[in-house]
Amino acid sequence: MENLSLLVQTDKNFNIEKLKTKLAELGFNSSENVLLVDYHDLLKNTINDFLIYSISENEDENLTHLLNSIKTDNFMFFNLTIDYPKDFFEGLERSNSNIIDFETKGIWITSLIALQQSSYGLCAKNSNSLEVNYNFLRESVIYNKQEVLKLNTDKLNVHSEMASELYNYTEKKKLNLIRYSPKIKKRIYLTHFADVIMACQKQAQIEFKFFPAFFVLFFLIFGIGAAFHPLFLIVFLVGMSAYMLAITLEAFGLSTIKKNGGLVPVLLLLFPFIHLVYGLESWFARFKTKT
Repeated sequence: MENLSLLVQTDKNFNIEKLKTKLAELGFNSSENVLLVDYHDLLKNTINDFLIYSISENEDENLTHLLNSIKTDNFMFFNLTIDYPKDFFEGLERSNSNIIDFETKGIWITSLIALQQSSYGLCAKNSNSLEVNYNFLRESVIYNKQEVLKLNTDKLNVHSEMASELYNYTEKKKLNLIRYSPKIKKRIYLTHFADVIMACQKQAQIEFKFFPAFFVLFFLIFGIGAAFHPLFLIVFLVGMSAYMLAITLEAFGLSTIKKNGGLVPVLLLLFPFIHLVYGLESWFARFKTKT
């Protein structure tokens, strides 16, 4: 990636050969775009392969000065302790594409996918899941230098925790970041309602979860009891109001992420149905194992 600079923060354990090996393995050949951030003159300008940005001891250097030393429009922090995937830089170039998104047609399929992405959906861990956890790459994102400079970087100092500090700052300010996007889909999403129900039933037989199981018991006990006693009715109404508030907030959260307001009414129908199916199947599976 010719238009990308790597910022490598060094310490007393920094190993130049390890850096070269990692860059070679990842196919990053633009050595002139690698900038070593040298704290306390540890490197003493002895490395000729890469650019060095030195910070003297007891010197407060703000981030603006460092950014002005970067030649390219984009930059990222490269951490030698991270075991980057082999296609990491390829994945960054792909990040603006829809390679990890299922091609959706209509609000129904979009809602089914959103349901599976939700912690309330209970179908995220199905037998067809290809999910991979990339949280370890949380701070390995590409920043646009000009965009970052708008954040008043004079107030941010260059220090060993700079990478995480800048990431949190830009997340708070909702700056657009380019993230790693793998070749495989994170999940193979189920796009037919019958398949989603079947996946929930299978998962419920394997994993008993408190929330849907409690939801079914509450719904049956207090729902039926409400017909016979006002106290049951009050508890039922309060409990169901809290439940509806929770799934409404989740539905609005997913619709905001997906930028599709049409998800809300569909998800408000899907969530209770999925929870009833999962909860009932969980209890059936538990009773079967006891008999």
